[in-house]
Formats: sequence, C-alpha cells, structure tokens
Amino acid sequence: MENKLLADYEQQFGVTSAEITSKISRLAHITGIDRNDYVKEIERNLDEVHDLLEQMDLSVKESDVSVRTKLHNRVASYRAELHRLAKEFARAKCTVNIDLEDESNFVENEDASSEQKQRLLYTSERLNRAGIQLDNTYRVTVETEEIGSQILTDLSRQRETMHNSFNRLKDANAELGRSTRMINAIIVRSRQHKLILFSVMAAFCFLLMFAFYHTFL
Repeated sequence: MENKLLADYEQQFGVTSAEITSKISRLAHITGIDRNDYVKEIERNLDEVHDLLEQMDLSVKESDVSVRTKLHNRVASYRAELHRLAKEFARAKCTVNIDLEDESNFVENEDASSEQKQRLLYTSERLNRAGIQLDNTYRVTVETEEIGSQILTDLSRQRETMHNSFNRLKDANAELGRSTRMINAIIVRSRQHKLILFSVMAAFCFLLMFAFYHTFL
C-alpha cells in the first residue's frame, strides 16, 4: 500500500509549485521596492517546496519495500521540477536585473550586473547537477537496501530449510538408534537360543549314552 502521507505532500507540492510558476511569470511586471519583497516571497516558496521534498524522502523510507522504488522515482521527478523552477527563477532575476542586496548599484554597474548574471546561472547549474547526483546516490542506496533485504529473506529461508533438515536428520538418527538396539536384542536372544539348544543336545547325548551303557551291560 502506498504511503498516504506522501499523497498529502504531493498535493501541497502541486499547489506551491503552481504558485511559484505564476509568481515567476509576473516578476517582470513588478517594479520598484515591491520587486525585492516579491523575490523574497518566491524564495520562501522555494524553501517550502524543498522542505516538502525532504518530508517526502522520509515518507518514502518508511514505505513498504514493494513500492519504495516507484515512490522514489516520483519524488525524483518532483526534485527535478524544483531544480527547473529554481533555474527559471534565477533567469527571471537576471532578466529584470534584480540585485537583492543593492538594486541601485546593480543598475549603475553593467559589468558587475553581467558578472552576477553569470554567477547566478552557474550557481543554478551547479545546484541542478548536485540535485541529480543526490538523486542517483539515493536511488543506489534504495536499491542496495532492497538487495540487502532480499538477501536477508533468502538467508532466513535457507536457515529454516537447514533447521528442518537438522530435525529430520535428528529423527533419522533416533530411528537408527532404536533399530540398533533392536538388532542387538535379537542377537542376544539368538545367542541365548543357541546356548539352550546346545544344552539340550548335550543332555540328550548324555541320556543316550547312559541308556546305551545300561542296555548292553
């Protein structure tokens, strides 16, 4: 069964990401001091989405192993969407020449503005690559965990099989012990019967000799 909590996070992600997209599209039309406040608002929304992804990761780890890979792939697609929004936001800020620290200096110094654009784009690209690497690392971790779980399951089955085999061997050994005791008892009885038979034969021979002796003497 899929994680119900994850579905709630996904719904929040959809609403917030749609709101971010809408705000980014309106960013170019915001002017003056309101623009900085608007940018900060978008950044807060991006942070909220990032927190949602962290919660999603935790929720996926608590899900059943049978659906964990599928849920991880869904979260990975949401993380890719976050990277796309961050990149689009960085480009939008460069397009409208926004400097959150000092807008006036940004406008007056075109060279510094161009350099800052490059830095923003470079930072966005690095974040995107880092996010992809984290996704790959997490996927490998999940796959390794699933393999480990499967190995433990196989070992448990093998242990159960060995335990059953040991019990059967123990039962066979007990049966062999009983059979050995029965054979020994039969051998003892056979020896007793032979001894009795020899005793009877000796007594018969003695009587026969005794009778022969008295008959002819």
